[in-house]
Amino acid sequence: MKNQHVKKLSFLVLAGFICAAGVGKLQVASAEQTVQAKKVEIGQKFIAPELKPKENTYVLDYKMADVNGDSIEDKVILVGTKEMIDGTLDAYADNLSIVVQDGKNQGYVKYDWLFKGEDGSLHGELGREPNLIIGDYTGNKVNDIIVTAPQGGNGGNVDHLVLALEENKLKMVFADNQSTVKQ
Repeated sequence: MKNQHVKKLSFLVLAGFICAAGVGKLQVASAEQTVQAKKVEIGQKFIAPELKPKENTYVLDYKMADVNGDSIEDKVILVGTKEMIDGTLDAYADNLSIVVQDGKNQGYVKYDWLFKGEDGSLHGELGREPNLIIGDYTGNKVNDIIVTAPQGGNGGNVDHLVLALEENKLKMVFADNQSTVKQ
């Protein structure tokens, strides 16, 4: 009888060791993946050398969501340029762009939110603390991207842009600023 308990105990110890080694391996793998993935935080400078952002481009908002329909979460990043005023970053951002980093292949797709001025020249959209909203607004069962850009001041104006990721391109679905330029 004592022999059976020793065998069972040995088996349990071995099983425990195997489980602990497996969990340790998963923790190491998770740590390696975390190191490999670029962290994105609101307020940090946006770094993606392949997109060649301006020096003063910052992350304004950030969401994780599947926006290309492959069931893998993508990084949806709203970026814009900001200036320092009296040692702090201005609440207004200029040259708003939406960047999607594919969750599968890590490639980038970028959409510059541009509008045509009264003189016909192109300008980057601006806003005070703009943000992202993710959801299926086109009814095709794939998440779309809404960008809101409050204009500030007493008028309470907010510009909106709805984008869909189709064929690896961000396409404008709707913009309430009639001078927004289609890309």
